[in-house]
Amino acid sequence: MVHQVTRFSDAFSAWENWNLTNFDSKSECVLAFKQALDLTQPPLAAVVSYHIEQASTLLAETHELVGPTGETNELYTAGRGVAVVIQNDQSNQAQKSVVSQLTAALIAGNSVILCSDDAEFCKELEAAYKQSSLPTNLVQLASLDAYHQLLESDVRSVGYVGNPEVELSINRQLSKREGAIVGLVSETDLAAIPVAHDPHLSLRFITERTRTINITAVGGNATLLELGSETH
Repeated sequence: MVHQVTRFSDAFSAWENWNLTNFDSKSECVLAFKQALDLTQPPLAAVVSYHIEQASTLLAETHELVGPTGETNELYTAGRGVAVVIQNDQSNQAQKSVVSQLTAALIAGNSVILCSDDAEFCKELEAAYKQSSLPTNLVQLASLDAYHQLLESDVRSVGYVGNPEVELSINRQLSKREGAIVGLVSETDLAAIPVAHDPHLSLRFITERTRTINITAVGGNATLLELGSETH
């Protein structure tokens, strides 16, 4: 149990810095992971490339909102925290789905702990990770059964690839947790892998935030909030 607590703690520390990194820099780091993976697994590298491209249209820009009292309001996205991705199938299709969730979670600003017993697959991912410019402890690999303990930690997103029966048990475990609600991204159709092909997958791993700056005066211009006058 202590080992998994330490693993989570390291992943959380890595996330805090990664989450403050701007999108372009995150994208460059994940692209380096893709380029390293391209040397041994071009099909998986193509999955990484696809989700980087899709996320760039969804997450890269900060959106300006209306400022009713003269302030500036900005809408932007941030990572949720530590994401746990669980691989319970070792087929090629399952590997593609795992890589899609791993990429989407990273580019959205999360750290990732992958729980898998697919030894050769994990070896290739670890080698590509070490060759990339991704920060230390941002991606960690654990055995499949480690997810039971990790889900008791303060993880904020969970991805699952496998059969519906295990998906149900994970959902039940998450529903009994106290604290923040954890989103479950689940791929159980391993023939079509619709989640892996979802162009909006990165949105499943983000939280929206707003930034407000008063630019007219302390507290803004309250006169702009007037709804009527004596003549109305």
